[in-house]
Parts: sequence; C-alpha cells; structure tokens
Amino acid sequence: MRTLTALALILLCGSRAALAQPPAPGTLKVTVVDQTGAVIVGATVTVAGAEDVTRAASLSPVKTEDAGVATISALPLGRYTVQAEFPGFETRVLKDVRVRSGENKQVAVLPIQKLEAEVTVAQDKQAAAADPHGKSFGTVLTREEIEALSDDPSILQQQLNDMAGPGAVIKIDGFEGGALPAKAQIRSIRISRDQFAAENHSAGGVSIEIITQPGQGPVRYNTNLRMRGNGLSTRNPFVPVRGPEQNVNYGFNAGGALVKDKSSFNVNVFGTDAYDTPNLNVALPNGTQSVALGLKTPSHNLFVNGQLDWALTLDQTLRIAYNLNRDTNDNLGVGGFNEADRAYSTENTVHNIRIQTFGPLGRRAFWRSRLQTFWSDSNAVSAAQAPTITVLDAFTSGGAQQAGGNHSRTLQLGSDLDYVLGKNSLRAGILFDGGWYRSDSTANYLGTFTFENLQAFIANQPLNYTRRIGDPNISYQNLQGAVYLQDDIRVRKNLTLSPGVRYEAQTHVHDYHNVEPRFGVTWAPFASGTTTLRGSAGLFNDWLPTSTYDQTLRVDGFRQQELNILDPSFPDPGAIGGVTPVNRYVLGSDYHLPRTTRFSAGMDQQIGKYVRVVGTYSYQRVSDQARGLNLNTPVNGIRPDPLFGNIVDVFSDAAARQHQLQVDMNVNPGALLPAFNGPRISWKRVTVFANYQLSSRRDNTDGPFAIPATGDLSAEWGPSQNDARNRLNFSVNNQVVRNLLMSVNVNYSSARPYTILTGRDDNGDGVFNDRPAGIGRGTLRADSTTQVNMLTGYQFTMGHSAPLPPGIGVFGGGGAAQVRTFDQGAARYRLLLFVQAQNLTNAVNYLGYSGTLTSPFFGKPTAAVGMRKIDAGISLSF
Repeated sequence: MRTLTALALILLCGSRAALAQPPAPGTLKVTVVDQTGAVIVGATVTVAGAEDVTRAASLSPVKTEDAGVATISALPLGRYTVQAEFPGFETRVLKDVRVRSGENKQVAVLPIQKLEAEVTVAQDKQAAAADPHGKSFGTVLTREEIEALSDDPSILQQQLNDMAGPGAVIKIDGFEGGALPAKAQIRSIRISRDQFAAENHSAGGVSIEIITQPGQGPVRYNTNLRMRGNGLSTRNPFVPVRGPEQNVNYGFNAGGALVKDKSSFNVNVFGTDAYDTPNLNVALPNGTQSVALGLKTPSHNLFVNGQLDWALTLDQTLRIAYNLNRDTNDNLGVGGFNEADRAYSTENTVHNIRIQTFGPLGRRAFWRSRLQTFWSDSNAVSAAQAPTITVLDAFTSGGAQQAGGNHSRTLQLGSDLDYVLGKNSLRAGILFDGGWYRSDSTANYLGTFTFENLQAFIANQPLNYTRRIGDPNISYQNLQGAVYLQDDIRVRKNLTLSPGVRYEAQTHVHDYHNVEPRFGVTWAPFASGTTTLRGSAGLFNDWLPTSTYDQTLRVDGFRQQELNILDPSFPDPGAIGGVTPVNRYVLGSDYHLPRTTRFSAGMDQQIGKYVRVVGTYSYQRVSDQARGLNLNTPVNGIRPDPLFGNIVDVFSDAAARQHQLQVDMNVNPGALLPAFNGPRISWKRVTVFANYQLSSRRDNTDGPFAIPATGDLSAEWGPSQNDARNRLNFSVNNQVVRNLLMSVNVNYSSARPYTILTGRDDNGDGVFNDRPAGIGRGTLRADSTTQVNMLTGYQFTMGHSAPLPPGIGVFGGGGAAQVRTFDQGAARYRLLLFVQAQNLTNAVNYLGYSGTLTSPFFGKPTAAVGMRKIDAGISLSF
C-alpha cells in the first residue's frame, strides 16, 4: 500500500512538473518583397515585443537571405511588431503579429522610394542552403550578363536556351508561352535546375524565369540602332560567290512613374528589316549546282511591348502587359534542295495581353493570380501555282502549294496561394488553358510526284503521287487544366522534405488517370551552408499537341482526303475519282497522355567566395509516347480495306529513355563593383558562366504520325533525333576597364544522328522511310558544331546622376551573400557604341546530311549555317 501511495505521488509530481514546463518557443520567418512580388535580399527585419511577455526578449535585427526571407528563432510566444526596411524602399511595419509554437510566416511588401548603391548582408547560411526555393540549383544572371545579350527578342531567346540547355521552359512573370519581353523591361533572369515540384508541368527540370519591371522614378528613354551591311559577312562554303544581305534593327524604350508611389509604365518598340540570299545546292540531270540564287528573302518584324503597374492597395498590385508581334517574310522555302519556284510568303500577327495581381492575404498567405490571352492570325501565299516534283535528296521544284491560314484565340487562367502553417509551407494552385482554333490552311493541293533517283526522273517513272483534296476548313476547341498541392516541410533547419501531387486533364483525350505524385529532399549538411544536396522523384504528363489533333480532324478521309497513288503516270497522274484510295489520320479513343517518370540527384557547392558549381544527374523513362500505327498495312500488296490507303492511328505505345548529367559553374569575384561606376581598372569585374551537358536519349518513334519502317517497335529503338551527347556553353563577361564591355560566348554541340534510307518504298505503303535490312534508326552521325560569339562596346556617360529604382542581384555565397543595386541611373546621359560578332572564328558548321542511298549526296552535308556576321550599333539612354 505504501508503495502504491509513493508511486502515485511520484506520478502526480511528474505530471505537475510536465504541466509546468513552458511551451516550445516559436520561429518567425518574414519574406520581404517589392510591389512587383520580387524578393528583396538584404532587407533589415527588426522584431520587437508588443506585450509584456514578449518585450523582455532582446532581439537583434536580422537580414533577409537569398530567398528574401529573414528567420528569427527561439521567440517567446505572444504578439510582436515587425519592421522591414531596405535602402531605396519605404519602411513597412507589421503590427500585432502573433507568434505561436512552431514556424510562423509573414510577408512585408516595400514600395520603392529611392536609389542606393550597395549593401553586404549576413544570413543563416545553412537554412538558406536547405530552402528548395533559394539560390541553390539556380543561376541568376548579373546585370552585365543581361546587358551582353541581344536586343532582338528572337536571338535573346536562342541565347537563353543555349545557356540553359535543351528542354528549358521559359516563364515570364509566371506565364508560359508568348514572345520574350524587350530586354529593357527585364529586371532579372534566373535559370533554375531540377524543378521537380508539383507546380511545374514540364519533366525537363530546367526553367528560365524572367521577371519584368515597369519604369520607376522619372521617365527615362532609350533608343538603339544596330546594322549589318553586305560587306560584314562571309561566304558560305557551298557557293563560289556570296549573295547580298542586310540587317537593320531599331528600338525605342520609355518608362517611368505615372503617379508617384501608385503607378508606373514601360513601353518598348523593336523592329527588324532584313534580307538574305538563299543558296541552292542540288543534283540535276545535267550535274550538280551550288549557287547563290538571284532573289532575296526579305523579312520585316515589329515587336511592341507595354506594361503598367498599379498599386491597388499598399500590399496588392495589379500588372497589365500588352505585346504585339507582327512579321512578314517573302521567298521562304527556297534554298538547299528547293529551287526558286518553291518560294512562298507568310504574314503573322500575334496580340498578347497579360494581367496579374498579387500580394499578401492576411499575415500567413500570399496570393498571385494571372490571366493571359492570345489573338493569333497567319496566312501563306505561294509564288507559283504548280505541282511539286521531288527527287529524293537531289532536288525539289514546282510550287510550294501553301495557301490559307490559321487563326486562334487562347485564354490561360492561373492562380496560386501560399500558406504557412507551423513548419509547413503549403502552395496550392489551379491552371486552365483553353483555345478556339479555326483554319483554312491547305497544302499539297496540286499534288506531288516523288522520284527515287535522277535516273527515274529522266525516265518519267515516279514512285508515287500524293495530293490533298476536299474542304480544308476546320474549327475546334481545346481545354486543358491542372490542379496541384505541394508542401515544403522544414524537418530541421538544414533539412526540407517537399511532397506534392498534381492532376492534369485535357479534352479530346479519354484518359483521366493523370495523377502525378512528386517528392524531393533538400539537405545542407554543413553549418557553412556551402553545400546543398538534393534528390527528387516524380511523375509528369505531357499534353496532346493541338497540331496533332488538327491533322486528325483535317485529313480524316472524309472532310479532306489525301490521295496516294503508286507508280502513277507522269506528268498526268490520270483520273483521281472517288475510287482512288485515300490516306486517313485518326486519334483513337485509347490515346493516353505521354507519361514521364523522372529521378534526379544533385549537389550545389560553393567554392571559396566567388565560385559556385552545380551538378545534377537525372534519369527519365517515358511511356505512352505517340507514334503512327498503320491500320491498313498492305499484305502481299493488298490493303485490308481497299477504300483507303494508309489509315494512321495516333497510338500511345512508344517509349523513350534518357540519362543526363548537367554541370554548371558560375564565377563572380566582383559582385559589389558597379558596372559603370567604380575603379577605373579592376580584374574583379569579370564573370564566367559555363554549362556542360552529357546525355543519351533513345526512343522508338519519330513522331505521332511516323509509321515504323519495320512495323515492329522493338526494332525501332535508336538515338533520338536531337541526341547530341555533349553540349557546352561558356561565357565570359569582362569589364576590367570601366565602361568597356567585352563579352565572349562559346557554344559547342556534338554530332546528331541521322538514318540510312533505301530511297525506295520497299513495303509498298507509300511512305519513304524504308531502311536496309539489319540497319536501325540513327546509325550515322553528322559533324559537331562550334560557334564563338563576341560583343564589345564602350559607354560614355554625361551629366549628373538621376534617381532611379535599384535592380537587385544576388551573388557570392559562403560567409556572406553580396547584394548589389544596379546603378542604372549613374548618369543623366549614356551613349553606348558596340560591335557584335556571330561566329567570330568563321567555323563552318555543316548540316543537312543525306542518309538516302540513292542520293548523289549520300553521307555528305548539303548546307552550312551560321557563317560570320558582324553588326555595329549605338544605344542612347537619357
């Protein structure tokens, strides 16, 4: 009895002691952003108690880290006042912030106030390294690197794709699709690796995230002109005499505040007027001919971009952007194997409106919604109206047979919500992408004769005759949508788990089992925060392309028919009445969205203060990939359904496999040195960026309508069409001498595969993809390509400083992150004179290798691209 009494007393005392223990302290994370939603790194966050129980705590100010987050740990539970400030911005005070046990998050939005020069900040390095949305596995381009990029949006896009590698998805203020904004509107560019989270649709794992900005402060102007004359380009090695060419680029930009602290704008106009001379390289009955044709291929392009920001409240911002792209091109389709009568012209106009609003919702949530719409119209006109004659890999003559156009209206609506609950950082989102499509585009409406070789052409013995007849008018709608939920669970300061799930569905696809689970682990093992390890796994689906659905709707064998006559007479194929078998293209009800299973592992390592290296290995296994299944294959020369030729079903049973190792290196020793203000000579004004990719991709299909030559998918495995095993992009930006900009970029790609073809229709199906017995796809390799580009310029500055808002970049690492506010307004007037060279070394990059055994060019290149071109330009800002 005494023993039981003693035990009860012990338990009672223990219970009272447990009840008397204070609750676990709280952690407060404050994200500081500007009115555009971009994070501010290096902002000072001060937390002070707002009631008796919290005032006793002695708290030092904390700086925001690379993700714009300041972390204050071990806080007594209760209410606090939070103040966030950063040079050049208004101070923001959050009152009555309640801290509970566990993790608490707040968002502080700072309006822009004035320009400051620079600041160096310290941070919790290990916590920052373990943040999946922090600086790890990403590269932020410096202002100097952005300045070295092209003003031409199309060239700029190619440069960014070269830096990021194949398959990169470009996002502009969270939007996918559409043309790039003007360079003057770009605030920051970040190349992010290993993007596995559920918010991402693409399985490529690489995204190029572009954040734009309207003008701020007083209205500023910029105008630029770049020209290339006929004498600044080199000759193509396939022709004895170079034809004339010219390129003129012009641009104007204006931006600034409309209403102080309320509204700002940016307007940009960019245009190109250019022409080139196509080179013909053909084999004719009287011999081969390589010559610059006596006609030009003029192009006229106009890009108009406008952007407006309006502060609805202190925290909520509305952004509206409009983009216009209009281009006309004449004498397309000429050159290589195509003779001059193959010319056609196109006119394309695209209007794009983007609307988004964003800001915090209460103290724990951040909301961003976006709407994007496109109006697109295109038309084509052929120069000559005549049937086409094709001798395989020798020459093609006759009309281009391009007419009509395509018209589309698309709408994209998306919304994301971030919410913090203790150690969990939740994000949920929804996306709808719909479109209305109408087309009267038609091709091959006068017919095409195909010859095996020159001897067959001389003998008037074509292999087949194809022609599309019927009504080309079609119209349809498409809707695809996704919903996702993801969570970043901060298990420990240096360890984050990131589970998530995404679901996608699309009209015209009767497959509703598209659940995509994702999971990632981010770990910073060392207190220095210089090392980050990450692993991820996930499932990804891909959409049915509207172009594929368009083909199955257009050439269904009834609305429009594709004639395919074997061994026709020439030049008159004879009667083509209703008894002639026609090809059909169908999309079966058993079509599935292509599905990718992706695994990855990587390491982000800071080496010293200035060097950062990121390595990522990924493996992708693709199933349900589309290929063409011929439902009416000839058996002993007889079709099962004699009313039709090929009935090509878009079938989902092909596959692909990819192994990829990607290594990035960034060197930046002088992040704190202003670009155009500072020491006259400094070797620290040199930045280096390098990206190397080793990959291998194999598949067993060439596309949704590609019929396997053997009829057996297991015999179709081979290298993918774009399987370049090695790729390298290397850039050096040099401003050792102040105001003197020199940028050198090197691009290298190893050889791509091509396939040996017999040049005959051995199986009698009217498709010329037959290979010699025992020969697989992609067994030959073309040559590698190398290109060295350079930009050099000198900037003259005049006048007194003018206040402008800062552009913010984050560089360095290790003991302290370095934040620089770019001195865009260092002088009232800035005049830049520059010279830009493409393919500086004039390396010959061959392409167009022929794999057709009956061609005189078998195993040889038929074209060369990217010969040296030199532009000179001038840019004035004031």
